Amino acid sequence: MTARYKLLSLFLVFSLQGCNLWDYLNIPERQPTVPLGNRSEARELLHSFMNARLADENEDKLRAYLTDEAWNDYQGADLTLRAKPNQEFVGYKIMEESDLTEGRYAFTTSLQMFDRSQPYGTNITEDLIVSFSADEYRIASARLLKTVEVRGVGTDLIWVRREKEETNEVKLFNLQEFPPRLTPLGGTTELEAGRAGYAAVILNPESQRVAFGTTGTHGALAVLKWAGETPSPEQVTLEPLDLFYGQHTILQAFSPDARYLAVEIRSTAGTDRVEVYQVDEKNRLNFHLEQAFPAGEYHVSFRQWEPDSKAFLIRVSAGVQRTGDEAKMGTWRINVQTGEREKVVGG
Repeated sequence: MTARYKLLSLFLVFSLQGCNLWDYLNIPERQPTVPLGNRSEARELLHSFMNARLADENEDKLRAYLTDEAWNDYQGADLTLRAKPNQEFVGYKIMEESDLTEGRYAFTTSLQMFDRSQPYGTNITEDLIVSFSADEYRIASARLLKTVEVRGVGTDLIWVRREKEETNEVKLFNLQEFPPRLTPLGGTTELEAGRAGYAAVILNPESQRVAFGTTGTHGALAVLKWAGETPSPEQVTLEPLDLFYGQHTILQAFSPDARYLAVEIRSTAGTDRVEVYQVDEKNRLNFHLEQAFPAGEYHVSFRQWEPDSKAFLIRVSAGVQRTGDEAKMGTWRINVQTGEREKVVGG
């Protein structure tokens, strides 16, 4: 009997017994592929986690983003999960990202921190691993790569980088080199520039620029620039941006792309206002915030930059006069390109 007739006989036997040949051969079914996540979704989780830190969420809410391993990482002395008293996170930038093994993604972030109690700012560079498991993304581990600090000590501005076991310190600038007189943007009259000390300082995300305010009768705003990772004092250049009549800055924050600088200013009315500058163009943008939220009636404070640098958040609260419209109180989103205002959180 040929092989073809043998196969046919076998087929008939199993068919007559109610058993299909394919059932007999028992070919295994193809198992569905288990999704392992993707980097764009992991990035969204990271943005959510970083924004929660900028919003100063409590530890319970922040811990929900972390695995036990990552939570233990943040309990160490090196890492800072939440800003300390008088300090606040004002922005961050994803510097690098890559795929690791399946379901694991690496991100390097630069987190900007500002201190309201002293002229001090720091950039915290972290390595964060996001993992996908059991249909959810979480921060799986965290590691400090380096910190870069800038602080005012008397009339000196000091830059310090700490990486691994090494510390590098550079004296960037001395206020005696600051111009004694400046003309405010949009003005025509030179005024005496404050040179008594530093009002506020902040680094850009790449740690290659410093914005600082000065104290004195008329506080000034300026930016220091240099090329390379470590500044060389003889190559640091000073670019004054503005002068404030009888006022001074109390906060600065670079946008993630470093094109814009948000500045919070303590007004003569006892309340604060926010201005935004295009740094390279030496241009102050007009969002009509003073018309919308007049000084005295409203207190306007800076909250944070959005990661794409296209918008920032401000917080509007009651001013010293307590006559402002309650409907205006709350958190507002300001579009940098169009100037459009949108209320995102009520008072």
